[in-house]
Amino acid sequence: MRGILLPLRREKILLLADTHVGYEVELRRVKGINVMSQTQRLINGVVELVDYYGATSVVILGDVKHELPVPRESAEEVRIFLKAVAKKVPLILIPGNHDSLLHEIANGIEGVEIAPTRGILIKKFLLFHGHVKPAKEDLEKADTVVMGHTHPAVVLRDELGYAVKEPAILKITTSRAKICKALYDEPCKRRGRLKVVVLPASHPLITGVDVREIPQLAAEGRTFLKYVEWNPDNVEIYLPDFTFVGLLSDIINI
Repeated sequence: MRGILLPLRREKILLLADTHVGYEVELRRVKGINVMSQTQRLINGVVELVDYYGATSVVILGDVKHELPVPRESAEEVRIFLKAVAKKVPLILIPGNHDSLLHEIANGIEGVEIAPTRGILIKKFLLFHGHVKPAKEDLEKADTVVMGHTHPAVVLRDELGYAVKEPAILKITTSRAKICKALYDEPCKRRGRLKVVVLPASHPLITGVDVREIPQLAAEGRTFLKYVEWNPDNVEIYLPDFTFVGLLSDIINI
């Protein structure tokens, strides 16, 4: 499972992104690929991480569900997923661009809270999906932004040339001032550097986008990463188990 723990004084918050419950519907409907439901596999993965870390709550950073525009075939799968996780620990959902009708689907499920789309600030950590502009006052207070949306992955090759793509976590150090100017057309009260952590997709069938391609895709798309400085020496790449792969500059020409 692909998540990180946010340890606070009295809480341990498990952060996940892009569970994309119901992704199998698109595979079947659009690509003609018949795949068994992955919902129970997702549930098992989240529960295992909660137990492993002793997490007191779970926050999903957007794209909880996948099916668009209206979740006809997968709505019940989403409800099953939310009920199972919320039965274990409190669950906070930050809506992403795939989360149409999420409020209606989650309505009445005990232990589930839906946060604002622009994200939430917990201590010095700003948590959001990454497809919309966060609140300026939250960005000013945050030391670290944690987001999803982009599905980063890294291609690993051995000495024989065999390659495999693995989900990855990115840690980017960037200028807060440049982001504020681009997003709000005015400076933030705080300057200095800002850390941006990008989580991989949690759905087991979604590997992700090669990190070497993300800067160009970010520049063309609707994402917070569009405003981040893509200095290859300031982008750290980790596997989901926190194995350090290297800097973007180390792999950019591989």
